[in-house]
Amino acid sequence: MATSNKTSTTPLALNCTDSANVSFRWFVQNTEYRPAPGTFAPLVNGEEAFGAVYDAILNAQHTIDIVCWGFQPSMYFKRGQGAGMMIGELLAMQGANNRQVRLLCWQDDLHVAELSENMAPGNNAASVIKPYVWDWVYSLPVIRNYAAKDPQADYELEVDFAWYARANLSNVTKPNLKVEVAKEAVKPTLVQDYDAFKYIKNRISPPEPFKGIEFATRDFSLDNRDEIAHRMKLHNLAVKEGTSTGPVSVSAMKYEPTHHQKMVLIDYEYPDLAVGFVMGHNMLDTYWDTSDHSTVRMHPRMGRNGFHPRQDMSSRVSGPILKNLNDNFCQAWDDATGQNLTQVREAAGKKLTLRCGSDTQVMAQVLRTQSQQGKQDIAAMYMQAVNNVTQFIYIENQYFRWPDLANKLTQAVSNQVNHGRPLDQPIYLFVVTNSNDEGIGQGTVNTYQMLNALGSADQIPEVARGERADALDSDLKTAEKNATPPQGSMSIQEAYGYAQYHQDAQTHLEDVQRKIWENKHSPVPQIDIPGLKVHICTLVAPDSNPAAWEYCYVHAKLMVVDDAFMTLGSANINYRSMAVDSELNICHDHAGVTAPLRKKLWGIHSKGAGAQDDPKEAYKQWDRIIRANAANQKAKSAPIASLVGFSYTSNKRTTND
Repeated sequence: MATSNKTSTTPLALNCTDSANVSFRWFVQNTEYRPAPGTFAPLVNGEEAFGAVYDAILNAQHTIDIVCWGFQPSMYFKRGQGAGMMIGELLAMQGANNRQVRLLCWQDDLHVAELSENMAPGNNAASVIKPYVWDWVYSLPVIRNYAAKDPQADYELEVDFAWYARANLSNVTKPNLKVEVAKEAVKPTLVQDYDAFKYIKNRISPPEPFKGIEFATRDFSLDNRDEIAHRMKLHNLAVKEGTSTGPVSVSAMKYEPTHHQKMVLIDYEYPDLAVGFVMGHNMLDTYWDTSDHSTVRMHPRMGRNGFHPRQDMSSRVSGPILKNLNDNFCQAWDDATGQNLTQVREAAGKKLTLRCGSDTQVMAQVLRTQSQQGKQDIAAMYMQAVNNVTQFIYIENQYFRWPDLANKLTQAVSNQVNHGRPLDQPIYLFVVTNSNDEGIGQGTVNTYQMLNALGSADQIPEVARGERADALDSDLKTAEKNATPPQGSMSIQEAYGYAQYHQDAQTHLEDVQRKIWENKHSPVPQIDIPGLKVHICTLVAPDSNPAAWEYCYVHAKLMVVDDAFMTLGSANINYRSMAVDSELNICHDHAGVTAPLRKKLWGIHSKGAGAQDDPKEAYKQWDRIIRANAANQKAKSAPIASLVGFSYTSNKRTTND
C-alpha cells in the first residue's frame, strides 16, 4: 500500500463490530470546493462531446453560460448526416428566443498567442493577417516556433468576422486601464492608429447587436503577470539549488499566461433542467474528430477538418456538483465584467438535487488552478492520487512534462517496495501523450526530466545527451581543477597526503572523461526502476499511409488510478497548468464509470487487443503492439493499431513550458 503521513479516521459502532475498513483519500482536503454528489458521463472525442453540448444548448430553456479558451462561431458541433447549425448561429437563435447567453473567452491583450493557435478567429489582428501569409513561410525555422497556419477556410472566417462584429456590440468586458496603457506603449509609431477591430468593422456593418447574448473577454492584469514572474524566478532558483525540478521560462509564463478553463452550464437556476460540462475540448474546428481518427480531412460540416486527427476528452455532469461550476463561472464573469452574478445566483445552489437518468450517480469534486486566488488544488489532487496507487496508473495528456509528478510516483513505488511489495508484482504506468514537435517542442527539457525520472530517457535520446553533456562539462571543470597539482613546496607529510588525494582526483577525472565519451558514443540506456513498469506511448492514425504515418494529436487531460479514481478537465501535465494558467478539472471515485471508460480508450488505441482488466496482461499486449508497429514503420507497412512507442529524436532543448 501507499504510505502517507496523513491520518484517516473511521467511526466504529462498538456494540456491533470491532473492525472497520479504511479507504484511501481520493478527494483533496481543506480546499475551496468540497466533494458533492452529482451525475457524470465521460464524453470521448469531439463527435460525442460537441454533440452533447450542442443538444444541451439547443434544449436550454433559460440560460447558457460558456467559459472557453477558444471560440469559433462558424464551427459545426454536429457533422455529417445529422449536422446542425453553426455554434454561433445556434447561440444567436437561442438569444433571440429569450434565452440569456453569456460567453466568456480568453483574449491575449498583447496579441501574441493568436499567432500560433488562433483562439478567436474573426476577433483579432491575426485573423486579418494570417490568410495572406504563404504556407512556406510557416515552415521557416525562425517562424514555426511562434506562428502556425489556421485551419479555417475563407468562408468560415467571413462568418467569424461577422459574428464577432455583432457580439462586440454587446461586449460587457470592463476596461483594464493598465493593460490599455501597456498596449499603447508598445505600439510602433507607424501603426499607432491601426486597430484590427476598426478594420473588421469597416468591412462589415452589423445592423444591430445580438439579442440575448452578452460577450466578455478576460486576460491577466499586469499585476497578475508580475506576480507570476516573481513565483517563476523563485521556482527556478529552487531548481538551481536542487530543491525543485523542472526549469521554466519566466518570460513565457509572464507574457503568455492563459485562461485555459473550458466549461458550459445550462439552466443553472432550474434544478430539473440544470446540466453542465467540464471540458478538455476547445470550441474550434481543430478539436472535432471521431474515435476512428482517420487521416481523411473533410468539409467542416461533414467531418474532421483539422490538420491532424485528435484524441480528446470532456464530461457531462448534473446535480449538486453544479454549484461549484457555477461558483467558478460567476467569479470569472464578475471579475471580467464588474457585474454581480454571484449574488444573483446565491440561493440557486441550495435547490440542486440528484437527477435520475442514464448518467451515473457519483461523488465528485471540482478543482482549480487559479493563480490570482492562490489556488493550486489540481496539483494537490494529482500528487495525492499518484501516492495512492496500488496497481496501475493511466495518463492520457497533451503534455508529459511535470517532473514533480514522476518523482512522486517513483517515491511511492520505492516506499511500497521498501515495505515489502514483491518485485514480481510491480505497479504499471501507461502513458499516451505527444512526441510530435507540435506537442513537445516548447518543453523538451522538462519532458526529458520527466522521462529520465521514470527510467525512459532512451525515448528522448538527443535531448538526454545535451542535458547530460552540460552536467558532465561542469563536473569535468571541477575534476580538472582538483587534479591540478598545487604550486609551491610541501612537507613530506603534506606530500604524502596530497599523493593519495591526487590519485583519487585523477581517478575521478578519468571517470568523468569516460562518462563524456559514453554520452557521445553509446546509446542512451533504459533504466529499470524496481517495482515499476512503464510504457510511454503516442498515437498515429490507424489508416496512415504505410510510407508516412500521420500522428494523432493527443489533447486529452485524463488520469485513471487503479480503476478506482479518475480526473479530467483542462489541466495538462506541466508546471504551467499546475501553477500559472487558470484550469478546471473534475474527479470522482466511482469504479463503475472509470473502468469502462479506461477499457473503451484502450480499445480505441489498441484495436481491442490491449484493453485487459489485468494490468500485467495489458502491459504485455501494449508491448507487443509497440514492437510490431516499430517493425512495421521501419518496413514502411501500415500500423496494426494507433498505439506506438514515444520517440523524440531532435536535439532541440527548450524550457518555454
